[in-house]
Amino acid sequence: MAGAVAPAARLMATEKSQKAAAASQARSDEPARWEVARPVTMVDHAVAAIISGATRGVILPGDRIVEADLARALGMSRVPIREALRILESQGVVTSAPYKGIRLMEVSHERLEQVLDVRSALEILAARRALEAKRNNRAGLNLLRKARDELDLMAHREDVYGFALADAGFHRVLCELGGNPVLSMLWESLARQVTIIGGLATLGKPMREIVKEHDVLIEVFAAGDLEAMARELHDHIVVLAHGIDFDAIVKERSRQRV
Repeated sequence: MAGAVAPAARLMATEKSQKAAAASQARSDEPARWEVARPVTMVDHAVAAIISGATRGVILPGDRIVEADLARALGMSRVPIREALRILESQGVVTSAPYKGIRLMEVSHERLEQVLDVRSALEILAARRALEAKRNNRAGLNLLRKARDELDLMAHREDVYGFALADAGFHRVLCELGGNPVLSMLWESLARQVTIIGGLATLGKPMREIVKEHDVLIEVFAAGDLEAMARELHDHIVVLAHGIDFDAIVKERSRQRV
């Protein structure tokens, strides 16, 4: 797991900047202002490292996570590791059970269906509300295009974790354009699971193809057709995900580690 350490600080900054950009939707017509800096804690670093490792296949769905081993690998004490795991458990990223310890979430067919079901419902509703409010204007489209360009940049760099963060960042922007903070809060509760699934997806599908799917989403959103947008989002989130054999990806990555 030591490979998760190096990109952690940089990628946490990326995640933070994406959230800040998305949060600006509601005030897109106001002048830009300085954002108050928030210290990055050791817990933040631990969370980022765990998500990075899960996204890149350093740890795989169902793998046991031993607190002491992770602390050694990341070069930090067990206290922030413990808090990071507590946060990730509350978000469904890790599970804890007696005699089984802490394990990374499974990406079984059933689990995938559950996550995609809820995610697609939230994003379709967000897109509907955004279009009803005419937020497919220049400001809204610029935010989506900026998020798409970050995705393209990460694809160019072949940065799996950065790509997964950028993918989640694009959909975060879309949800924020819906203008419903309750919906955004619910989506955020799935965000890290979505990031892990997105990272694993890149191991079975070229990043460039995924970027093109986001180009189509932007085009349909710009056109303003509610039903077409709902269909496109469902296809992007649910149908296309079913074309990726996550079981085979996990088995192959597991075989490579032996």
